[in-house]
Amino acid sequence: MKKTELLLFGLFAILAASIWVSCKKDSNGGGSKTPSASIKDTSQTVNENVSTATITVNLSAATSQALKLNFTLSGTAILNGDYAPDSASSITIPAGSSSGTLKFTIYDDPATEPNKTIHVKFSSTGNVTFATSEGTITVQDNDPTRASTGLQTDLSWDAGTLVDLDLFAVNNVVIDTVQGVVQSFNLVDSSENDKGFESVLIKNTNPDGDYYLVVLYADGTRTVNFTLISNGPNVSNASFPDVFNSSDVGAAYFYGPINKLGSTYSRQSGAIFNLSQMKHYVYRGRVK
Repeated sequence: MKKTELLLFGLFAILAASIWVSCKKDSNGGGSKTPSASIKDTSQTVNENVSTATITVNLSAATSQALKLNFTLSGTAILNGDYAPDSASSITIPAGSSSGTLKFTIYDDPATEPNKTIHVKFSSTGNVTFATSEGTITVQDNDPTRASTGLQTDLSWDAGTLVDLDLFAVNNVVIDTVQGVVQSFNLVDSSENDKGFESVLIKNTNPDGDYYLVVLYADGTRTVNFTLISNGPNVSNASFPDVFNSSDVGAAYFYGPINKLGSTYSRQSGAIFNLSQMKHYVYRGRVK
């Protein structure tokens, strides 16, 4: 083969290869590659009083059209108890943008709790690949225990749609035992957050006598499983679970009597304090 022919053959091969690469790019979407997504901070820690926290998803390149990313939530933090996301199940990265953010409202409540986690896992419908798809926010509690100064009781509940439960400590309770209705009482302490968990304190310096813990189902539309946990000078993590039905909205449950004598708290006079045994002393009904 002559040199001229070899030269022409080489040029033809180069041209053919260029056309093949160009066609391959076009087949991938007009020359654009599928973007890669990654979590900016896969692990972060915030204080409970931070108000909001965010998880940001970065793309390797901006997209030519809006990109929807689905997510699921897990972890030890309670949805609509400890936090709430600004979207229920997905975020959208707008066309021309290279990042999207999922925002969380963090509830700063008075209950003493362990640190809790919010774990997020993203997924898509196939128009993005993930370098990292999961992130975790650790929420540090900022409430010191008050158990050395009295009987502290915290109220928490299960995950689900947003509900409002309030917690009270009362004394001088008068109960119609026939009707099971509270007739009168004196308020000692109250915790009435519209969002977040509740905590009350019967102080060692309060007058001696019988006290009740009161849980009110202030607002909501669902069955709520809740737990009372008490700590005090002679009480350690005494817990009691109970449930409100959806029809109980507006009702209050009175738990007691708890006998206070100085800095000693008992289920009744002479009995060891044990919330799990207090069901026998619960009066349920609407507060007059």
